[in-house]
Amino acid sequence: MSFHQPALLFALLAIPVLAGLYVLAQRRRRKYTLRFTEVSLLASVIGRRPAVRKHVPPALFLLGAAALVLAMAQPVLNLEVARNDAAVMLVIDTSGSMDASDVSPTRLDAAKSAAHNLIDQLPANARVGLIGFSTYPIVASSLTDNRDTVLSALDALQAGGGTATGDALALAIKELAPASGNPGDNSRPPTMIVLLTDGVTNRGSDPLQVAQQSKAAGIPIQTIGVGSRDPSVTVHGQPVGGVDEQALSQIASTTGGKYYFAEESGKLGEIYSTLGSQFAWRFVRFDATIPAVIVGAVAVLLAAMLSLWWFRVLP
Repeated sequence: MSFHQPALLFALLAIPVLAGLYVLAQRRRRKYTLRFTEVSLLASVIGRRPAVRKHVPPALFLLGAAALVLAMAQPVLNLEVARNDAAVMLVIDTSGSMDASDVSPTRLDAAKSAAHNLIDQLPANARVGLIGFSTYPIVASSLTDNRDTVLSALDALQAGGGTATGDALALAIKELAPASGNPGDNSRPPTMIVLLTDGVTNRGSDPLQVAQQSKAAGIPIQTIGVGSRDPSVTVHGQPVGGVDEQALSQIASTTGGKYYFAEESGKLGEIYSTLGSQFAWRFVRFDATIPAVIVGAVAVLLAAMLSLWWFRVLP
């Protein structure tokens, strides 16, 4: 919570002062009562007085006063709400090097497991799509809010072939284009590409040039490098090399995204969860001035009415 006029909050210091004065007045009243020599006569004169409820109206008055002071300070609440119109395209490398076991059980299996975390973080109505790529990219699942369809396609991915990262990104942009709207429109639904790869592009388009297209379309690309930086890692006796971190960093920064390196499967899961929570939710500023005025006014009026009713001022 924040305030447009925070200096007015100092007026809240008057609330405990008023509460203290009320307590002091009650103690002085009790001392005066005990000085009356005929307590039984006093009771017959004033009748039975309420014990606990006599403190309710003052408590409500203090609560209402505090609420009105908060209203004068113009409170603003930062509320986290779901982005139900979001669309995210997972682009997962399924080249032969993803069969390496330096990330347990394999790089691809770790990627599949962690992708579940990302999907679980998204609101129910957010749409998710999946592109698997090796020598050529394929749309394993078009954008949909049916999670079972995406998860089934995800589990069916298998490693083998080259690495056509640029072609895969171009296909992802094409799939997201109808959902992304006009890049200059502030009300356009949020879209995002999550690229996960472990190697250097050796097929198809230049991914850095495709990143420029993604930037023009207003679609950020989050890149994740999975696997070891050790170039001596092998798959079936063949060296697979390390992650091209420089290229992945450039792709992400060009589009306004971020690059992550995940050498361990647990770290990969954390990255996916972070992306999901950041992308799936947004903060909305809610002006709470009017609700605070209403609460304060109702509390003060209720205190006055209860006081008049309980203590027989009203007929």
